[in-house]
Amino acid sequence: MAGSYRHCTKDDGTFEDENFTVMIENLGDALEACENMHFMIKYLSGGDERKIKEAEEAYYANVRQRGYI
Repeated sequence: MAGSYRHCTKDDGTFEDENFTVMIENLGDALEACENMHFMIKYLSGGDERKIKEAEEAYYANVRQRGYI
């Protein structure tokens, strides 16, 4: 699989922000990575939409705290 969670993360599990465009070369790779992570989120949350919404809100709170938005 050319686009996956593993292509978006470093060996230590952090987000691959430095070489992301090297690992995800085109929109097809990006689509595969999104599909892979979407499945993982649904699987890990047990399909609980409340948990998914809470995770999304926590992400945006973290981004705001860091001053990115």
